[in-house]
Amino acid sequence: MSELQTIKCYLDQIPSTFIKLLGIDPPSGIIPEPVKEVVDLYQGIERISVSIIDNFGLFELTFNKPEFMITNSQVMLLLSTKNPYTLGVLHQMMYGGFEFEPNGFHLLRYLNERGKKTCFVGRKKDIARYDGGTHSIPKETDMATWVESAKVINNFELSWMHYLDFENLHKQQQALKQRTPEDLIDKLILRTDKWILGNYKQLRNNSLMVILGDHGRVKLNLEYSGKIAQWREASVPIAIIIRK
Repeated sequence: MSELQTIKCYLDQIPSTFIKLLGIDPPSGIIPEPVKEVVDLYQGIERISVSIIDNFGLFELTFNKPEFMITNSQVMLLLSTKNPYTLGVLHQMMYGGFEFEPNGFHLLRYLNERGKKTCFVGRKKDIARYDGGTHSIPKETDMATWVESAKVINNFELSWMHYLDFENLHKQQQALKQRTPEDLIDKLILRTDKWILGNYKQLRNNSLMVILGDHGRVKLNLEYSGKIAQWREASVPIAIIIRK
């Protein structure tokens, strides 16, 4: 982690950054400018594979230590935003801010209209709200999303997989009192880390893998205490970038 390049930026800069990385000019004056350091670092990218993980941020990366992400990450973006929760993050990623389709802009549709194929794999409700009528594949579990990811990551210029099992599993295990939410977060992050390693091995060269973390659907009452609790409270969404 000591050699990892860290860049502070705004979450709503990521849509234009993806567009620019794929060789297209973002819409001027409509959404925020790209993150210049990222664009300069990664020239000649042919495809971007995005994995969004709920309840994953700077705290979880350093506390839970997912091996593949820590070992292979080249750049980590610390993402500043007024809304770090799942739906807020999806909204900012698709629309480049908190407006709805500013001047008709939608990230996936913008790329489609310029000859780039995109694919959104996630829950049906999120797809209905955020795919903008573009190609999407509804899957109701993370396992099904991961299986689908193997089929799409090399066939689209931008593939988008959303891992969000925590919400349903947390509700189930609260009722059964089987494990704490902290244990569940740890288990799901380490599991997803192994899945993303599998994706990385499958990805063709000149690809960019982006692992994006958010704070989940709602704020959680976790059982961390002392400095660890303060550390977690100060955690921010992150994007980890790995080039293949």
